[in-house]
Amino acid sequence: MITTLIKLNEILDSLIKLTKEDIKNIKKANHIEVFKNTKAKEKLAYEFSELKTQLDLILSNRNKPINEIFSPDEEVLFNQFKEKLQTFYHLHKKFSQFALSVANFYNALYSKINPSKEVTYKEKSFNSYLELKA
Repeated sequence: MITTLIKLNEILDSLIKLTKEDIKNIKKANHIEVFKNTKAKEKLAYEFSELKTQLDLILSNRNKPINEIFSPDEEVLFNQFKEKLQTFYHLHKKFSQFALSVANFYNALYSKINPSKEVTYKEKSFNSYLELKA
């Protein structure tokens, strides 16, 4: 379990770093860099999901009282995991707010330029690097 927690923490460190870069880049309107990070973040999110499933399985198989589930080293790593997860959650939420604001700005601008066609999130109706995924 220690190896799984170490890997999860490393992935969260990478996601936090990339998300901080994305926030800086979106503020500078450097969207190409934001999109470059998207693939890396998707890969990390997949790896995180796989490892999180492994962790859940390990914990459920231990079948011990909650205060006996972790060794002292595991407890330290698990607490780091929870803190990093919380940090990533807040950073990702902040980034999402910026991304939504930028998407709304472009959509409003496009609607003023071409009012006859409604912009939807399902189709790419104009040349842009910006895409909104739910």
